[in-house]
This record gives sequence, structure tokens and C-alpha cells, in this order.
Amino acid sequence: MTKSTLGFTLIEVLISMFIMSMLTILVSTTVRTSVQNKKKLEARVASETALYDTLRILRLDIERAFHYQDIFYDMEVAAIQKSQPGAPVDGQNPGQPNSPPSTGVNPNQGAPLPPPPIKLTHFLGESNSFHFTTLNHFRTKYNAQESNQMEVGYTLDRCQKRKGKGQTKCLWRRFSTQIDDKVDEGGARTILAEDVTKFKLSYLSGKENDPWVDQWRSDNRGRADHRDKFPNFVKVELEMGEKGNPDFRPVAMTVVVRIQFPNNQPLLQSQGQNTRQGQGL
Repeated sequence: MTKSTLGFTLIEVLISMFIMSMLTILVSTTVRTSVQNKKKLEARVASETALYDTLRILRLDIERAFHYQDIFYDMEVAAIQKSQPGAPVDGQNPGQPNSPPSTGVNPNQGAPLPPPPIKLTHFLGESNSFHFTTLNHFRTKYNAQESNQMEVGYTLDRCQKRKGKGQTKCLWRRFSTQIDDKVDEGGARTILAEDVTKFKLSYLSGKENDPWVDQWRSDNRGRADHRDKFPNFVKVELEMGEKGNPDFRPVAMTVVVRIQFPNNQPLLQSQGQNTRQGQGL
């Protein structure tokens, strides 16, 4: 009667080691994949958060865009001119039906007319940048000599990455509490968003069937139907993503923002005339 041998054979030990090594590789691969997916998810969440925050600031600035208009100036000039015998009608000089209204002295009677208001509010919009005046300023210091109106501008320009080396394209926000006739100059600039791959702007008037346009300027360099007017709608197309990183997909969003009160001259003139007619003036 033979006695059985205790323990494992060499083949059994090798098989056990092979199984353990395979389990270790499988677990480590799963952990590594989970860590990579976590980093991708965190990067995407951070990018989407930055995108939403950027569009939120943009939306507030655009919604509160403000264009100062003296609605009674043209009406006062027209009333003075109509009250003079032989004076021009509706601000037009005799024999020149398309001439602009007089802003100095009445050519017929020599009566002085009120000086025209100084234009300090404008909307200068291009396809990849825009500058305008808005009521979205908040005082950060108590009793600061500032109003809620400011100049604000958005441009796409290169900048140094905050994390890592190299440069990237950033969306810059410029703002100034000093209102002057150069709405696209002065003030301080700050980076609003990094790794911006697309920033496109379009503008729409309030007229029916008008198309979206890539430029809107309310100054003398703009179209005749855009001068002294703000657009009613602004479309912003923003895309953010880190170039050269194949594991990261860019995030993008398009929003259409309506200016709450564009304060355009024709609308205000009609409102002012209706108000005066209602008051019997």
C-alpha cells in the first residue's frame, strides 16, 4: 500500500500563476481605462462648464445692450422749422429733398436750432468680433463714481495657456466704464475662455424677411439701414476644444440672443409722436 504524495505539481503551479497574472492584467487594464475615462469626463465637464459660463456672460451683455437716443431732438427741430414761414419741412432744405436736417441755424429766419446730442453709444459688429455699449456693469466698490453703463467688446486672439506650455486662441472680453465716441478702444481686457476653435457672430434686424448678416455697424461706416440702429438679434456660434488631443472632442453651442430694448430711432420717434398726439401736443 503506497502513501499518497502531498502538495501541487509543477504544472499546477504554473497554471495557477498564469491565471493570477491574467487576472492582474485584466484588473489593471480596467483600472487604467477607468482613470482615463474619468480624466476625459472631467475635461469635457470643465469645457462644457466654461462654454456655458462664457455664453452666460455674453448673453447678459447682449441682452442689456443700450443705445442712447434723444427722441425729442428731431421732433423739436421739425417743430421749430415748421413754425417759420417758408421754412424747410421735415428737416429738409428747399430744393434738396434728400439733404439731412439742419443742425445749426435756420437758413430762412436765422433762428438758432438746439445743438444735436453727442453720440456716444454704438454697435460695431463683425463676423468674429463686436463692440457695443451695454447696461450690464455692476459697481464693485461702494459709492464708486460709475454707472451701470459701460463699453464692452469681444475678440478672438492668441494667448498663453494658463496650464502647460504653448499658445492657444482665447476669447477676450474688453470693458470700460468710461463712455466715449470710440466704443472699440480703451478699457481693460481679460480672458474669458481658452482653446476657442470657433467664434462666429451674425446679426438680424427686426424687419420681417430680413436675412442674417455678418456685419452690423451703427456708425457712419455701416450700411445706410444700419446707421444709428442696434440689431434686434445676435447669433453666437462658439466652439471650444484642445487641438492636438485626439482623445478630446470639442464642445460647441449656438445661441440666438435678443436685445431686450434696441432703442432704435424710428421706433422711438413713432412712440414719441403717439405720446404727444395723445397729450394733445
